[in-house]
Amino acid sequence: MLLGLSLALNLAVLGLVAGALIRFGGPDGMHRPPRSLGAALYRELPREDRRALRAEIGAHGAGGLPREASAVPALIETLRASPFDAQAAAAQLAAQDRRQADWRAAMRTAWLARVAEMSADERAAYADRLEAALSHRHGKRDAR
Repeated sequence: MLLGLSLALNLAVLGLVAGALIRFGGPDGMHRPPRSLGAALYRELPREDRRALRAEIGAHGAGGLPREASAVPALIETLRASPFDAQAAAAQLAAQDRRQADWRAAMRTAWLARVAEMSADERAAYADRLEAALSHRHGKRDAR
């Protein structure tokens, strides 16, 4: 009975691994497809360029997402207030939108500078990786 249970467990693990390989295309594609064009533009950069962008943009928000530590508690407090102040909530959301827009603009500027520094061959390889990632995202299989 233990042998049968062990065999079943091993087959289940092998099935999960095989399914992941089929879905994501092997070791080069073992991460999930990007959720957006911006994510793909970042993820398909060479590792050293991603590190440089993170360092350059680090001042615009911890972990890459622009959010002040006080923004969430303030919004939660506004939501709990009675009576509810819709204008205060709208102002808090607008401030978060501005921070995100500023962060995206800084990232776009830094990304363009990085891409402009690439050689024609590096840009072509980057474009190939980007195309493959976005094709994979839409369920198309690239020829690897």
